[in-house]
Amino acid sequence: MPGRPEQSFEREDFAWLVVMSLVFFALVAIALWREYATPWRPWQRQFKLTLAHAGRFDDARKFHLGIRQIWNPELGLVDRCVSCHLGFEWGGILPATLPQPLTPHPAPAFMAHHPFERFGCTTCHAGQGWATTAYGAHEGGEGWEEPMLSKQLAESCGLSEGELIQMRCNYCHRRDVSTDGMDSINLAKKLIKKKKCLICHTIEGQGGHTAPDLTYEGDKNPELFDFSHVTGPKTVFNWHVEHFISAGKIAPGTAMPDFNLPPEQARALALLMLSWRRINYPPQYIPQPAAQSAPSPAPTASAPQTASPAH
Repeated sequence: MPGRPEQSFEREDFAWLVVMSLVFFALVAIALWREYATPWRPWQRQFKLTLAHAGRFDDARKFHLGIRQIWNPELGLVDRCVSCHLGFEWGGILPATLPQPLTPHPAPAFMAHHPFERFGCTTCHAGQGWATTAYGAHEGGEGWEEPMLSKQLAESCGLSEGELIQMRCNYCHRRDVSTDGMDSINLAKKLIKKKKCLICHTIEGQGGHTAPDLTYEGDKNPELFDFSHVTGPKTVFNWHVEHFISAGKIAPGTAMPDFNLPPEQARALALLMLSWRRINYPPQYIPQPAAQSAPSPAPTASAPQTASPAH
């Protein structure tokens, strides 16, 4: 309009453009820093050097830094644990004295039937497989109910780490009479027969109906347990332990007799109770009776090829 000075929109927007540009470059810089300063990257650099020190120069040259994972769509499993636990399948090649997380996985005979690419890590060890930090993988964070079965967690239950892991082994092996490497669970299964638990309890459709059904006892919510008479830790595991020792004390008025079991037997039965969960694995993962007695092939010491970079 006549007499009105012309406005310069470029001049008015210049300050905002500068601010937004600085914010954009700051966000890019933060993203690049977070990508570079990942917790697994130093371990991968160290592992690359470890391969070279062990004389595996070709393997060291081919090893590329990046998130690595075991992916199994049959189980819906994504385990990125191997981004840090890089020596897991290098037993016989790298020394067992390497510190965690580079330590090779032990190779007992039953591991020949449990290849890493089929079973992953969390199937046995629990934890949050798709996490890329130690805390996220081991503890899971708020709302995560499957923490890793660590040595510390096992010791808090009066168990070894191997004994605690047997609980998850029994997810697949619950119908085995006896399973190699599962001494505590095997003991508990013998005690179930010896103490004639099926007279009162129902397990998988068999037994009596005068006591609770134990088929999926491991799924029972902690809120359904009365901890008012428990003297030790207020956990479901310890509730079962004390209940197997003195049922009348933990559940006054119960018809269940006081077995006064030794602590190791009570802990074995508590593991068995927690292993009975409603978990559906594909049929090919459930061991068949004929396969249980088959000899275990000796593991080889060839260069591993399981873990692959995530895409």
